[in-house]
Amino acid sequence: MSERLLLILRHAEAGPHLYSGAGDIERPLTAAGQEQARRIGQKLTHLTLPQPLQVLCSPARRTQETALGVLSGMPDTVAPKFENSLYGADLDTLYGFIHGTADDVRTLLLIGHNPAIGALAYDLAGPAVQDEAFASLRRGYQPATLTIFKTTEDWINIRPSTVQASQVLTP
Repeated sequence: MSERLLLILRHAEAGPHLYSGAGDIERPLTAAGQEQARRIGQKLTHLTLPQPLQVLCSPARRTQETALGVLSGMPDTVAPKFENSLYGADLDTLYGFIHGTADDVRTLLLIGHNPAIGALAYDLAGPAVQDEAFASLRRGYQPATLTIFKTTEDWINIRPSTVQASQVLTP
C-alpha cells in the first residue's frame, strides 16, 4: 500500500459573533486569521502531499475563507468540497467523512471547528500526545492548527491504531 496523509485543520482566527441575524455561520476571518491561513498554506507547500488531494470543508464562512487562504499557496488548484454536516459535526461524523473518502484520494484535508476537530486530532494522535512535539494538542486546538497523520491503510480503516501522528503545524 502507498502512503496516505490525513490533514486535520481548525479554521483560522474568526471575528466575534455577528448580531446581524446571519449568526455564527457567517463569522468571517479577522485580518490575523487571513494571515494564519496563508502561513499554513505556505508551510504545506514545503511538504510532499501525495496526489490526488481532496479538501472537505464546513460551509461556514470562516472555514471557507481558511480554505481559500491555505489553498492559495498550493501549486495545483484544488476546489474544496463544502459539506453541511461538517458545521456542528461531532467526532463520529468526522470519522464518517474520513471513512467515506474515495480509495483513489491520497491526501485528505479536513477543515472544521472545535470542539470536534480538535477532539479528532487528539483522538487520532493517541499516545503521541505525550510527546513534546505534540504538546499543543494537550492545550487545546488553537485556530489554524493543522495536524498531519500518515497511514498506509484504506480510509475506511482509519482509527488511532492505524495512523501515525507526523507533525503539528501552527502559523
